[in-house]
Amino acid sequence: MSAETKPLFSGTALGLSGPLRVEILPNGMTARLTQPFRVRTGTGRIIEVPAGFETDFASVPRLFWRVVPPWGRYSPAAVVHDYLYHTGKVSRLAADRLFLELMAALGVPLWKRQLMHWAVRLGGWLAWNASRKREAEHA
Repeated sequence: MSAETKPLFSGTALGLSGPLRVEILPNGMTARLTQPFRVRTGTGRIIEVPAGFETDFASVPRLFWRVVPPWGRYSPAAVVHDYLYHTGKVSRLAADRLFLELMAALGVPLWKRQLMHWAVRLGGWLAWNASRKREAEHA
């Protein structure tokens, strides 16, 4: 396997095509993928986030950045989650569950991944609905 396609977490059912490569945009808060980023889920499904996709990593209110900053060990999971919310390729529940699964594989501490998962379950509907509205407007 080449370095580009070798899973970062061999020995598990989950594989990432790391590293995540991005360029920070002029606003300093968002980034654009410079290469595609692929993940193989525990069920074997491949999800590819294309080069050019823009993300804000974890959409955490500034008040909570000391506990959970917008980027960290969970950044690859946040990028995939952003992409799934943006595209609606899976249900919101499936996107949130994959976010939790990816954070576990990335070694995010249990308390932090549970906190982040519940945050997207409670507040993620805003971003989900905004993406579905944009889809309807462009259909």
